[in-house]
Amino acid sequence: MDLRFVRTRLGVGIATGAVLMATIATPALGVDTVTQNITGSGLTASVANLNLADTGYQNGAHAVTGTMVLTADDSTGTGAGWNVTVMSSAFVWVGLASGGQDIPASAFALTSASAPTMISGQPVGVAAATGPQVPPVSPFGSLATARKVLSATAAYGSGAYTQDLGVTLTIPAMSRVGSYTGTLTTTITSAP
Repeated sequence: MDLRFVRTRLGVGIATGAVLMATIATPALGVDTVTQNITGSGLTASVANLNLADTGYQNGAHAVTGTMVLTADDSTGTGAGWNVTVMSSAFVWVGLASGGQDIPASAFALTSASAPTMISGQPVGVAAATGPQVPPVSPFGSLATARKVLSATAAYGSGAYTQDLGVTLTIPAMSRVGSYTGTLTTTITSAP
């Protein structure tokens, strides 16, 4: 047997074994990261346009009722809680009759506020410390001043909700024929 052949073969075997050991002993490591950012889009609240039922001319004061639909959305992702208020302007008269006058904002009143209904997000809480819900202090009365109609405590109210608000417009006696239009200001603020 040729001694050179054995040495070469032994040298190749040792070298191959060393390469295999190096590959097994030192695995290749990679450090990779994945990042996901979540951004909030804010607080929004609005009341859908409402057309009260037509009514005839009357010599005495009379009331017309309706239901406004409020939508509130907390997509901030902060869990800070929020409050929604609604306020009305005077109802401006437009018509052809002489002597027409605006109906004052004080004649437009909030008469009921239903429990909110969840569209998406956190469920509506039934306990006083959760939310969103009708505030514990009655929101009913004239909308000439801002009325808090819906609120959510901190850690509650992340989502979108609707609420029915019953209203009454007291039309003064002998209000002239025409159209009367009021403007609602709906405000949502962070933190109750």
